[in-house]
Parts: sequence; structure tokens; C-alpha cells
Amino acid sequence: VLNRCTNKIIDEKFKNIGKYLSEKDLIIINDTKVIPARLRGKRKNTNGKVEVFIERILQNNIIQCQLKSTRKLKIGDIIVIDDIIEIMLIKNFSNNISEVKILNSSSKILLSNHGTVPLPPYISRAPTEIDKKLYQTIFASKDGSVAAPTAALHFDKEIIKKLENKQIKICNITLHIGMGTFSAIKTEDINNHNMHSELYSIPSETIRQIKKCKDKNGKIVAVGTTVARALESFYSGNYNANEFHETNIFIKPGYNFKIVDHLITNFHLPKSSLLIMVSAFYNKDKVMEA
Repeated sequence: VLNRCTNKIIDEKFKNIGKYLSEKDLIIINDTKVIPARLRGKRKNTNGKVEVFIERILQNNIIQCQLKSTRKLKIGDIIVIDDIIEIMLIKNFSNNISEVKILNSSSKILLSNHGTVPLPPYISRAPTEIDKKLYQTIFASKDGSVAAPTAALHFDKEIIKKLENKQIKICNITLHIGMGTFSAIKTEDINNHNMHSELYSIPSETIRQIKKCKDKNGKIVAVGTTVARALESFYSGNYNANEFHETNIFIKPGYNFKIVDHLITNFHLPKSSLLIMVSAFYNKDKVMEA
């Protein structure tokens, strides 16, 4: 626990999170669900191996993805997944993202029958079928992420019950995490980093609860950097509730947080934009010390 008022670092167990919150506070979680976004296939003509990594489902038969193969794929090339489903490359974008069309199936069947869960790079084993269940938070309900919002993985039924007994409310937002979340910052100056974009939506009920919480001087508790990113994006502009919007906000030291008072977050990889966001929330040296 990093206390920004006292500058103290406390070593604590997560099950005691309620000790640090009051009934005036509002916890906000991300209810996104991880999709089995990694597919392995081969070129229809040459049988050359192709890895398909789904970034975003646009329509029932159109998906955005990253394609990895030894030889560059061209528009019109067809990839066969498990000798069953054919997908055709229809567009290439400058950021290594491609658009493909599913020719003889749907995105739902493609993912549920042929996809595997894209475990983070720091989990050094192959994914198994059980990971489709295990690599999800207790709140996961809306398909769309390639990674779990990991701060929420610490919550279980017991902890939620304790918070409810203390009359602490929990609300949701949805932000679908893209592969860009794992991209290391390669520029020497962070201001030159090209920030990745993600889709998010804030329900009107969550907005209502935020106003209620702020009116009684409660604290907004963002569970994870994805929640912080969605809320700060929404309250930085003039956006509609219950609709999906695109965010490429890059929160870095010097940023003035508009809505988030407390942040529950995991440890982060070096050179990641998430580590920079946490440093913007408090103090880089203290964060590194923790």
C-alpha cells in the first residue's frame, strides 16, 4: 500500500483491501472478457505457417489482427485454420495490423473452436483449454480483450462479500485490451512514443454512481490501469455514456487526474506505458522502491 499523504509503504494482504476504504467510496472494475485470440494456420497455396493474433472483431466475418509468417502475405492471400476455416487478407495498415475476412464461417465459431488464450509473455508455458476459464477475472462478461485486466484477478467472492458487508459499492466500465498494452516503449523520450488505441464504454449507471460518490466526498477506486484509462479519457472530453469510444490517451508524469482517487494495480513490466501511468499517479522513485 502506497500512501500518498504519508509517503509510507505498507506490506499488506489483498484480502484486507476493505481496511483502506469506506462506505462513501466507489470501486470501479473492467468487465471485459478475454477472447481466445491466437490462431495457427497455413497459407492455402504453399502450406507455409501463419500465426494469426486477433486484435479486434469488427463484424461477424471481419476481424483486425496481426499476422506473422516467414514470407510477407499479400492482399487476396488465403490462410487455412485447422484445415477447416479459410480467411482472406483484405487490408494492410501501417501499424502491423491487417484486416481479414472469414470466408466460410463466423468469428464466434473461429474463436471458440480454434483459438487459444493469448497468455502474457511473462507466463512461459503453452496455453491449455482450462485457461479460457482461469485467465479471466470474476467480473468478466463482455468478450473483446486479448489480455485480462489483471488487477481484478485478486478479487474473489469472499473479498466481494466483505466489501458488500461494509456497504462499499462496485460499478463497471468496459475497456477491451489490445496487444499494444504489451508494447515496450522504444523511444528515448516518452513524448515521442506512439500510444496504442483501445475501445471503451462507460455505462450511465456508473456515471450516476461516480457523481453520487463525489458529492459525498467519497473516493473513486480504479481497479487497474484500464479502468483509470477509460475514466480519464471519458472525463477529458464530451462523450456519450453506453457507447463505445476510442482512446489513445497517454497518461504520464505531469498529468492531472480528473476522476480517479485511488488505484489498485499490479507490478508492471519495465519500459511499459502502464508503469509510466502508475508513476504519474504517485511518484516514480516511490513506485520503483515498491
